[in-house]
Amino acid sequence: MVTHNANLVINTDADQIIVASAGPHPSGGLPPITYASGGLESAEIRKAVCDILEGGEAAFRERARRLRVRLER
Repeated sequence: MVTHNANLVINTDADQIIVASAGPHPSGGLPPITYASGGLESAEIRKAVCDILEGGEAAFRERARRLRVRLER
């Protein structure tokens, strides 16, 4: 599934998230695209998701509260 909806990513407890990032678009060419993947337990993935998706850190805090887990920054 592809989504921009933080509620789906957070509330479905996604096991694998892939974050795609595009670099500068060169004239007459395609931009470089990089990927990062992992679960919400990964600080790198959480930061990327918070930066991109609506809901941000508040969505993660709510999820951690519901699951009674501590998410390291």
